[in-house]
Amino acid sequence: MLYKSHFAVVVSACLLFSAEFGTAQQGATNFSASNATQVVNIQQNGSGYALKAFTNSTGPVGAIFGQASATSGFNNGVWGRTYSTAGVGVRGEALANTQGASTPTGVAGFSDFSFNGIGVYGHAHYNGYGVYGMIDSLDFSGAGVFGRAGGSCCGIPGLFQQDAAVTGGYNIILVGQYLDANKQAHQVFTVDSNQIRGNSFVATTAAYNGDLFAGLAPGGSSNVFRVDATGAVYADGGYHTGGADFAEAFSVKGASTSYAAGDVLTIDQSATRRLTRSSHPYSTLVAGIYSTKPGVLASPYAMDQTLKSDIPLAVVGVVPCKVTTANGAIHPGDLLVTSAKQGFAMRGTDKNKMVGAVLGKALEPLPNGDGVIQVLVTLQ
Repeated sequence: MLYKSHFAVVVSACLLFSAEFGTAQQGATNFSASNATQVVNIQQNGSGYALKAFTNSTGPVGAIFGQASATSGFNNGVWGRTYSTAGVGVRGEALANTQGASTPTGVAGFSDFSFNGIGVYGHAHYNGYGVYGMIDSLDFSGAGVFGRAGGSCCGIPGLFQQDAAVTGGYNIILVGQYLDANKQAHQVFTVDSNQIRGNSFVATTAAYNGDLFAGLAPGGSSNVFRVDATGAVYADGGYHTGGADFAEAFSVKGASTSYAAGDVLTIDQSATRRLTRSSHPYSTLVAGIYSTKPGVLASPYAMDQTLKSDIPLAVVGVVPCKVTTANGAIHPGDLLVTSAKQGFAMRGTDKNKMVGAVLGKALEPLPNGDGVIQVLVTLQ
């Protein structure tokens, strides 16, 4: 039975198709028409394929080939469309289950000759995802999306560009997130036009002389900050911290919870590298002040191994200190020493006892009683 549709479809006699009986006569066939809709229309009302094609060729051919020959306009070599909420417009499957030199590919896109061509293009007009990649790996290998630059100069494996040219445009470029057991999304990091934000960043280097982090001056003209492979930090611009003192981590006699910021501390002679609260006037065992907020905190231990029971001892800088006027009113510039009041400093007046006993210099006055004032720690 020979069909000629109202769309002026010319069907060669070499191929005879019957939708009613599902039979076909084989042979080379050409279809040609010049209408505004389709040339061939096939409708399948059952559960099978509307069109199924095979090829046994091992060459670079396809069972189905689509070509849009016009050199301009929005045309498509192959157009797939689905209306189902779970449907797929175009589907490709790679079923080879053996490893080899070649890579089986479900869907491949090529841009062979155009400088601005796109191998695979995804476009979500409203929400959704332009391109979605997913991996169900059983051995921590594979990737949902993989980008690779070839051996020739000078491609970029992955490029993310946010078009925020319009005033008020969104400036988020890249977001990383994970799903918890309840399928709730949690943001791990974001990259926008001004900064990179995340919960934690970890850097490693295989080379001993490599840098973990490096910071460049504007324009990349020079290196102004770096952390080398040993953890040493180098910076040209100096460090600006919220604290105003240098402190060292020390253990203390008794429970550390019984000590408080501002306490005057002395060396505990009954143990090694241990401190205790001062309790004698003009003590030459004075070590420093319990720091309220260290600008720099040093430790003899490896990173993250400092004991939680250790406290920060301010040895240089400005720090709040507990003081008493038991030896007279305190004025800015007065030399301070330990007092008989446990953990408190007082004004030093006996020069014969002050050698090796000076804690620091008062920066604020205290006319009478006990209080807390700013002290410049200058042990001498």
